Amino acid sequence: MKKASLPLVWLSILVSVAAMAQPAPQRLAVLSPHSVEMVYAVGAGERIIATVEYADFPESAKQIPRVGSYNAINLEALLAFEPDLVLLSYQDTNALILEQIKGLGLPVEDTSVSKIDGVATRLRELGQRLGVAEKASQAADDFEAKLAKVRQQYQGRAEVKVFYQIWPAPLTTVSDGWMSQVIADCGGINVFNDNPASYPQVSQEQVILTMPEVILKPHYHGAAKEAGLDWNRWPEIPAVKRNQQHFINGDLVHRTGPRLVDGMEEVCEAIDAARQAKAH
Repeated sequence: MKKASLPLVWLSILVSVAAMAQPAPQRLAVLSPHSVEMVYAVGAGERIIATVEYADFPESAKQIPRVGSYNAINLEALLAFEPDLVLLSYQDTNALILEQIKGLGLPVEDTSVSKIDGVATRLRELGQRLGVAEKASQAADDFEAKLAKVRQQYQGRAEVKVFYQIWPAPLTTVSDGWMSQVIADCGGINVFNDNPASYPQVSQEQVILTMPEVILKPHYHGAAKEAGLDWNRWPEIPAVKRNQQHFINGDLVHRTGPRLVDGMEEVCEAIDAARQAKAH
């Protein structure tokens, strides 16, 4: 049995060597904003030949040709760019669009991140795939160091009840997931953490019943901050009573890329402000 297994071992080694010898992809279609930020972070931004709407960081990313958005891709235009690798988030892409892209016969890889610590893992994986492992490892190390620093700073602080208003109409929040992890690492409690839906639509009455001590409102794509619902109509809510409604940069905290930890710092600062208001 040992002799019979040797050819399989050698075959495995040869396949691994062949994979390492393959040239790294040079024409990347990167179809999610956080994936674009990751590719730039590992030092391969100049290889991106097509992307999607709202891929706007770093500044040079704004010049990349667009082939659609997360829920509508121009497949003909995508093919015309002749990418040798398509990168996108499976969990953030419309299921039908994802199947259509896979049906084009192009190499497709997932860049989804479901846990905060997964950002560093994805960076390293991307570095291996693109042949820039050293640069990617440094980017991952930097992310982990910043993340550890923020976690340590807020560890053990008094808990604060948080309502995260991801969208005002329909009123939408988040449940258990990476955003709840961000809130928890800041010493907050997501009041809808146990909701079975990933992005539950809730009523104003449901929010009031949770009595949040801080209300967080993300804004996006450099747009002006919008007040959304007028929570001031309910002064009995602790967050309203103590003037703890805060805007945060959704482009930072909702893109699971290298800047996520910067968004996390904003969230932590807002929660800490509510913590101090509660203490006085």
